[in-house]
Amino acid sequence: METKIIEVLKSIQPAFTESELELGLPLFERKTYKAKDIIAKEGQVSNYLFFAQSSITRCYYHNSDGEESTLWMKPEQTFVAEYKSFTSGEPSRFNLQLYEDTEVYQISRQNLLQLFSDSNAWAVFGVHLTEQLHTTLIDVFVNLLANDATSNYRYIEYAFPRFIQVAPLKDIASMLQVSQVTLSRIRSGSQLKQ
Repeated sequence: METKIIEVLKSIQPAFTESELELGLPLFERKTYKAKDIIAKEGQVSNYLFFAQSSITRCYYHNSDGEESTLWMKPEQTFVAEYKSFTSGEPSRFNLQLYEDTEVYQISRQNLLQLFSDSNAWAVFGVHLTEQLHTTLIDVFVNLLANDATSNYRYIEYAFPRFIQVAPLKDIASMLQVSQVTLSRIRSGSQLKQ
């Protein structure tokens, strides 16, 4: 098992002991994916929590015109899931796509729930992961609602520069809910704050 996933697990749940990690780590499957692979598909139940070693993950859906709309992106070495489907068992409305070739560690909901039942430390990990998710969602919504597109782009540029390097312009524009033309103007500095 890569040391990076262990570091991230311990950053979320510092109380993990070696024996508790040894209980859970074998339940993570290690898979290799190619750039543009979809790891969770709309219309199917999303049964896995994913940890992509070296790829940004994008969540998107098809809007009423059949076009792809990016809902969010997450950096590499972050736990991601299509959480509504993952927790409810309902078919997903979204796709999770990897931008780059990467190894992914994934654990099924069934195995994760068993870990929560068997180990207090793993259960606390689940609580902390949920808290991080809620905090991140609040931050994203506050930024998107309170700031203009220029400020939101500058925030991404500052906090997540790899998004700018890796993701296509159309995906970033979609996530910011602006046109590609507007985003091009923002990037060139010719867009006035709205």
